[in-house]
Amino acid sequence: MARLRGRGLDIFQGTGGYGRRRGAGAGAKVLAAAVVLALLGAAGWVLFRRLNPDNAVPLLILGRTVGPDDSLAAGAVPLGDGQFALRLADAVVTGPDGHTATSGQDGRASLAFEAPAQLAVTAPGYQDALFQVDALPPDGPLGLQLEPRVLRGRVTDPRGSGVAEVAVQVGEQQAVTDDLGTFEVIAAVPGPVQARKVAWKAAEVAWDGSAERFSLTLEPFIVRGVRVHGPVAGSAGQFADLMDMIDGTVINALLFDTKEEGGHVLYDSQVPGARSTGAMINTYDAARVLAAAEERGLYTITRIVTFQDPFWAPANPDHAARHTASGGVWTNSKGLAWADPTDRAAWEYPLALAIEACQMGFDEIQFDYVRFPTDGDLSVIGYDVPVDQQVRVETIAAFLSEARSRLHAEGCAVSADIFAIVLSVGDDQGIGQRVEELSASVDALSPMIYPSHYSRGWLGFDDPNAHPAEVVGQALDAGVPKMQGGMMRPWLQAFYYNAAQIAAQIAQAERHGAGWLLWNATSDYQADWFPRE
Repeated sequence: MARLRGRGLDIFQGTGGYGRRRGAGAGAKVLAAAVVLALLGAAGWVLFRRLNPDNAVPLLILGRTVGPDDSLAAGAVPLGDGQFALRLADAVVTGPDGHTATSGQDGRASLAFEAPAQLAVTAPGYQDALFQVDALPPDGPLGLQLEPRVLRGRVTDPRGSGVAEVAVQVGEQQAVTDDLGTFEVIAAVPGPVQARKVAWKAAEVAWDGSAERFSLTLEPFIVRGVRVHGPVAGSAGQFADLMDMIDGTVINALLFDTKEEGGHVLYDSQVPGARSTGAMINTYDAARVLAAAEERGLYTITRIVTFQDPFWAPANPDHAARHTASGGVWTNSKGLAWADPTDRAAWEYPLALAIEACQMGFDEIQFDYVRFPTDGDLSVIGYDVPVDQQVRVETIAAFLSEARSRLHAEGCAVSADIFAIVLSVGDDQGIGQRVEELSASVDALSPMIYPSHYSRGWLGFDDPNAHPAEVVGQALDAGVPKMQGGMMRPWLQAFYYNAAQIAAQIAQAERHGAGWLLWNATSDYQADWFPRE
């Protein structure tokens, strides 16, 4: 998608000519009307006159001015000083007697009239213009250059902050917003302006063609979702029961597993790394559950356990975290191997799974275990490069940025699961996760705020698990101000709790307007856990 940016050009400047442009609005300017002899050549002019013995005048309609980099493919006309004018098709020229002519793809037309005369010219995406032609050029076509309509605008979120990387469509013209949310479309046709960005609601606002700065508000898509355990997704009856349970509630998203903690890939993947290593177990039919979700208008997310992998890592020891004492593949306290996060070749397997899932129809890819290991003998773990906090954080942020780049191109949003403790502390806890850096690399960040996982004494509570609202509220209050991009969308505990305790967590998430996901390892939910619409 081309990025159209302002060039500060005055396309009528310094070209000289026979005609002059009369006021057709506030922006009327002097126009260059003559085009150099080389455009047709003397022989071409003589031939034209022989084929058109009447008083038909050859015309060349020109559009916006461009530099040499944009001129070659378009067959633009040189204006001098390194400037070119694009040939303008479908321009309608009206003569003094009311007769009209329409320019072809080469910008050429002919119209019978005698000078002095006044010509009116209109073209999609350009300002209407009147030209007073006092004399005709003796040896070439009469050049008429129009001034483009320019749409300058900004896309903001509901708080007024600019939204970057929004695709803006105006007719056949496209632009992408910059870091401040601003965009510019040259030669824009008045009508609907459409704005789209993954993980955001599409918006459309009409533009009347005015030169005033255009504004458009884009709202993030707020996910309120539940995790679907693989065997539940694979059971027609259990999946149907879950779908019926969430019907009429605020639940608008389902999260499935692509690759789970044990390294298994749960559907019929075509990714070689899944098939050749024995990782694939065909637990559920991805096409079936995606079709069912789409039928109900549900947003779909798939979770990919990223670097913990007891199948791919041992099969690719050169790209695995290594045991520095034995020289073999390092494993954690559960005997599970890890891919080396610092080895970019190790990124390709989870990224291939992510792209496949996106192409199958998932709306968002969520990376879990997108970190360095936490358990096992870390004193003997080795990577391709020495690591410290800066290296760890930069490595994880770079992986997520690469994932976002590739997956945005496929039309999918990107999110990442992180330890909730990093919301409340300043360092990366030895795993490469810091809110500031990672939030700038994803569309959504999902801290796993499970009160049962907090240690005794947290926030002064002997049993943090007995205080769901306080634990979730403190974590979000500490973490949200650290966000440098994306949305904060926490995982909430949907185990060990009753409906009131789950509601207390949801209320804290709703207070921040960030959405939420409910985690239950086996999708053993109760109907009264989900708020009604």
